[in-house]
Amino acid sequence: MRMIIEHISNYREHKQRIILKFSMSRSLILLIAILSSAGCIPQVSYDYDLQEEASLLSRVLGNEPETSIDILALSPEIRNLLDTKINPRWSTRHRLKKLRELLYSEDQLNIHYDAANTLTATEAFNARSGNCLSMTSLFIAAARYVGLDAHFQTIAVDPTWDYDGNTMIRYEHIVATGNLAGGALYVVDFLPEFVLGDMRTNLISDKEALALYFNNLGAEGVVDGRIDDAVLNLRHAINLRPQFSDAWNNMGAAMRRAGEYELAEFSYHRAIRQDFTNYSALSNLAQFYHYRGRENEASRFQERVNRYRSQNPYFHYFHSQLSFQQGDYTEARKSLKKSIRLKRNEPDFYIAMAKIHEKMGEEEESLEMLAVAEKYREGILRAPVRRMNHRFWSMMTIDVNPTKRLRR
Repeated sequence: MRMIIEHISNYREHKQRIILKFSMSRSLILLIAILSSAGCIPQVSYDYDLQEEASLLSRVLGNEPETSIDILALSPEIRNLLDTKINPRWSTRHRLKKLRELLYSEDQLNIHYDAANTLTATEAFNARSGNCLSMTSLFIAAARYVGLDAHFQTIAVDPTWDYDGNTMIRYEHIVATGNLAGGALYVVDFLPEFVLGDMRTNLISDKEALALYFNNLGAEGVVDGRIDDAVLNLRHAINLRPQFSDAWNNMGAAMRRAGEYELAEFSYHRAIRQDFTNYSALSNLAQFYHYRGRENEASRFQERVNRYRSQNPYFHYFHSQLSFQQGDYTEARKSLKKSIRLKRNEPDFYIAMAKIHEKMGEEEESLEMLAVAEKYREGILRAPVRRMNHRFWSMMTIDVNPTKRLRR
């Protein structure tokens, strides 16, 4: 779960607001990023010599000791409960079933989703609630304790735009996954609302999950005005994962809030160096240059942001939805046609087009669009019904290599 901050400024008044998007920190792993071919994105120059880079890195990262926090640590109370309720002689499938019932059924612990805070496994147990990262951490820790295979896995979800159209959000959901005896694969998903779309998945290590935890705490600190806490947590995130582009982007936001403009600029550049498709960092850097009155540099980055945006089918989809809500069906259809040209196999585009045709009294065309949508929906993995505060998949898989599970 990632939480990313993007600044949107009113250039005339230089009034800053922060658009905050939560990844698994509050619900999804929200990534502000652009969907376009990496080969079409020009590299951003990184004009720091070795001496200057070393000095800036030292100032940004400080000399923080290695963190002792373990988000998967279980308290004696939890371990005793698991020892009492879960028999290690049961089959892996039965242990998994009983663990899910113990943690999430209404007549037992009933631990449920709450988007409020980023918590460790034990904190989520004590609170009987947690966001997706917190609940996933608790499940994985408990599953491993009772002898089950369990890992963190991120799943990219098709992006949306914020209402103003300034911020594109790519959701990257986090789930727990593992293998049972006999080669069966299971997935446990805690997000209340989740549409799978294309399954773009990636197993992440416990260390990467810990970096996500600190990244989210850091972003929460920026939003709450606790800049010292934010910087400390983001330092932990980056020290755990030096190439974590989103943590560098959030560090840029923290340093900008602190008035450390040189360090903010460096952090944004560092984010882009680690991931040159990091739309949030590119956009933030453009806004930073506007804020600092460096209009030539701001325009150069903003042009790139606008160019990426124009090639993103979901940006046009957003504008189509906005026009539809305003009753401008002609403009809505025009924007949606651009979306379809850029991505022809997205079922949601055709469903939206069907609604436009229906509003315009074109019933036959509406039915045709629904038929096309259904065609593209074939083969898409559908999320099961949510029960006991989570959704559960169980499927057979031939390839049980943990680096390839759920890859499509």
